[in-house]
Amino acid sequence: MGKNLPLLLLFTLFLAAGKIVAQQTASVGNIVYGQQLVDPNDNPKAIPFLHEKVLAVFYTDPDQKDVNDPLSDAIKAKNFPKDKYAGIGIANCKDTWIPDAAIRMKARQKEKQFPGSIILLDTKRILSKAWGLGDCNGLGVVIIIGKDAKIRFIKNVKTQEESKAIIPQVLQIIEEEISK
Repeated sequence: MGKNLPLLLLFTLFLAAGKIVAQQTASVGNIVYGQQLVDPNDNPKAIPFLHEKVLAVFYTDPDQKDVNDPLSDAIKAKNFPKDKYAGIGIANCKDTWIPDAAIRMKARQKEKQFPGSIILLDTKRILSKAWGLGDCNGLGVVIIIGKDAKIRFIKNVKTQEESKAIIPQVLQIIEEEISK
């Protein structure tokens, strides 16, 4: 075993390096895969509707919970068909000082306030790592995903003004994806 230890170590480093190289940054055209997160009651829940509907995913640091309200309101006002479109809010719980229990409580309140809303919690940066979202601390990430599970739009948003600025582009992409 002693003679093979350097070879084993080299092989392990090679595999580790391969994982680092394989990690990609999310961009338009990338295919995303469903990830297991948790719902506001702390039950395991996969991201719903991948390959079924056009999705608007709002992956947001709870410290910036209102950053995408202008965009979210504009999408709701369009009243897209529920059988073709869904919006999903995902709280990035790992990058905040707010306790998970408080975030779960707020998410349950939002679900009651907005029946049919989908809110999930990412308590371990699972989605950020799996989809290559990078550092999401202090911002909201807007991701539009087509029925083919490909990213059609992605943008980091730090202010409500930035959210307002992308409304026309996001609405157009959702309309185009729904009509396919």
